Amino acid sequence: MNKSNLVHVGTFGSPIGLKGEIKVKMLTSSFESFKMLKVYLNEDASEKWSIIKMRLLNKRLIVQPQNCNNRNDAEKFRGKKIFSQSSNFPKTNKDEYYFRDLIGFIVIKINGKKIGNVVGVKNFGASDLLETKINNKTFYIPMNKDNLVSVNLDKKEIIVIDS
Repeated sequence: MNKSNLVHVGTFGSPIGLKGEIKVKMLTSSFESFKMLKVYLNEDASEKWSIIKMRLLNKRLIVQPQNCNNRNDAEKFRGKKIFSQSSNFPKTNKDEYYFRDLIGFIVIKINGKKIGNVVGVKNFGASDLLETKINNKTFYIPMNKDNLVSVNLDKKEIIVIDS
């Protein structure tokens, strides 16, 4: 399996209770998006996890992987990243994109000056940020209406406000 087709969709957290359930930090846009993926893998796709139970508890995702029957079993999952194949995601509509699609795009100020290339999209808690790099210097641009002017999927460029 090609590792570049894998998308990080969540990370196992701490066990909850005694029956093998685990908190998951979801990286998808919603519970429904996470649930519809159906295929969950580790980071090199050498393990496939079947989730036998999935629910929301106070807006937090709680899962129970198959053969995870107690707290000790659940503890073995702590910190493991959850991936799914990009082919498991629904197709996007016109003018819609996944963050992974933006990697490699050129970032240009509204005045036409190139300021870097997108190397990732991060979220440290406040909002989504374009991780942009030029000449070995990395900086972040908030992905909000105050900064982004447009995303051109055909030209693979993102226009941002001068600042």
